[in-house]
Amino acid sequence: MAQPTARDVACDPDWLPHSYDVGGENLTFVQVPREARQDLMFLSEEHYQGRFPKAALPASAVAAELDPAQRAPLHFIFHTAFCGSTLLARALTAAGVAETLREPDVLINLANRLARSDDATNRDRLELVLKLLERPLASGEAVIVKPTNFANRLLEPVLEMRPESRAALLYSDLETFLRSLARRGVAGRRFGRQMYLQFASWMPVDFGLGPAEMFELTDLQIAGLAWLLQIAHFNSVAGKEGGRLLVLDVSELMADTAEVLGRVQGLFGLNLDAQAIASGPIFSTHSKFADQEYGVAQRALDHDKATEAHGEEIALVVQWIGAVAAQLGLPLKP
Repeated sequence: MAQPTARDVACDPDWLPHSYDVGGENLTFVQVPREARQDLMFLSEEHYQGRFPKAALPASAVAAELDPAQRAPLHFIFHTAFCGSTLLARALTAAGVAETLREPDVLINLANRLARSDDATNRDRLELVLKLLERPLASGEAVIVKPTNFANRLLEPVLEMRPESRAALLYSDLETFLRSLARRGVAGRRFGRQMYLQFASWMPVDFGLGPAEMFELTDLQIAGLAWLLQIAHFNSVAGKEGGRLLVLDVSELMADTAEVLGRVQGLFGLNLDAQAIASGPIFSTHSKFADQEYGVAQRALDHDKATEAHGEEIALVVQWIGAVAAQLGLPLKP
């Protein structure tokens, strides 16, 4: 196909923003139509696998071609990882009502930029991406964006820049979080350390641990600190933006799915049949692998297996994080 122009990309919401270049002047787009999005776990390079057309264009040229009338209500699902956010996003996806964008890579790019420098230029880059994300695929649809939790640095900026937007803040308790990491073996433990490095780079919390003491911590201790930073962040934002936020423990979503879905769609102003969704296939299949059956019973079995294998270690870390939180006056719930 011919290389698309800035106007082509600006006017067609199938073209999703993907990544700014190092200098931040050019923006790469990926053309992903609606029918393909539902088969992708996330809107990321890992899952695109070279199957979709790309185009890199000057960001300023694309911005100049945007139609201000091409704008849908824009809302967000922020989360602490391994807490049902993908499940919730899938449950809210309904053609003609809402389109959910699951973990676009560009939001990590922007979060890292703002962590380094929250300046006017990076805010302008974020503004352009928000304008691109809020283009509806169909008239009357809302757009719900679920960033990766590595992009949680964007929570305050997007609420500030979009006063009409709302956000669900989804989390799990520490035991559930650690169990999910432990179930994933080495990859999960590595992910926990990566989370800590990400959040500690911009969260102003001093745990009073020197380099040697940090080095001596176990993988799950480090992951526990990452979880605590996320909870402290959500708690801080909820205290300032309470009316625009819905704070949810994933245990609520699993225990009373229809009621929680009703609250979320009320927050976002959607018109969905929460009871039908709760009793439908979304909550009986795996959130990330839709061809796998995965209901409440299987979740409980997986949790029991992880507890049997790692319960002693998890219990010790939960106790330790409780002591750290108490010493620093940090919350264990947002």
